[in-house]
Parts: sequence; structure tokens; C-alpha cells
Amino acid sequence: MRKQLIDGVRRTALASAAMAGAPEPAIGLDPARGNGAVINDQALAQRTVAALKAQLGDANVVQVPPITASEDFSEFAVEGVPTFFFFIGVNDPKEVADSQKEGGKPLPFNHSPFFAPVPEPSITTGVQAMTAAVLSALAAKPTSAGS
Repeated sequence: MRKQLIDGVRRTALASAAMAGAPEPAIGLDPARGNGAVINDQALAQRTVAALKAQLGDANVVQVPPITASEDFSEFAVEGVPTFFFFIGVNDPKEVADSQKEGGKPLPFNHSPFFAPVPEPSITTGVQAMTAAVLSALAAKPTSAGS
């Protein structure tokens, strides 16, 4: 099944490029390799968590144990890019509280057909979180003379 899916991705990528008159894409899918684990860069994670707490408040930044999600974000780290993967809470607070009760219904995760973020305050919080994360990352980068 995995080989069939990867072959389908290859065919789709090649056909899409041909249809658009674009160069043939380099498709680096290796069915034997799969995707690596998403492992946060420790220094980047510490800086970003501090920035998120400063922006959103300590109580609104929750560090969770590692999860075994299916995610290709690890490819950035494989290529040497320091990475930090985080989620933004997007569920109605009542649904979150209900899910944490004994026998509570689990919250739908992204990629689920039942995943339905509450637009506000999710968008505002997302923009604040991403802005804080990016500014924190930029502040840690040395700048060249004249920049």
C-alpha cells in the first residue's frame, strides 16, 4: 500500500509539472526510509517557549510530552534547519474541559474530518504566537555588517 501511495505521488507530481509546462520535479521519496521523527532543536525550543510565554502568558503555554504524529516537518531538520514544532489550541474551552472529564470525548486532531477550529481567538492567538516565534528566532541570528 505504501509503495502504491508513493507511486501515485510521483505520477501526480510529474503530471502536474508536465501540465504546467514546468521542469520535471526531483522527487526524493524513498519508501524504505520513511519520515524521521520531529525533534525540536533544544536551543530554538527554549528561546521560542520563553517568547511564547512572554507574549501569551505562562499559563497559556503548555509543554506536552512527545507524540507519535505522522508529519513530514522532520525533513527540514534532516536538511540542517533548526526546527521547533508547536500547536496552537483552537478548540472551544468548554469542549476542552469536557474532553478532560472521565470518559470525555477526545478532541479531534488536525487532519481529522471533525477538526473545526474556533476562528476567534484561534487566528489572533496564532498570529501572536507565530510573530513572537519569528521575532525570537530573528533576534538570535547574528546580522552582517551593513544590514
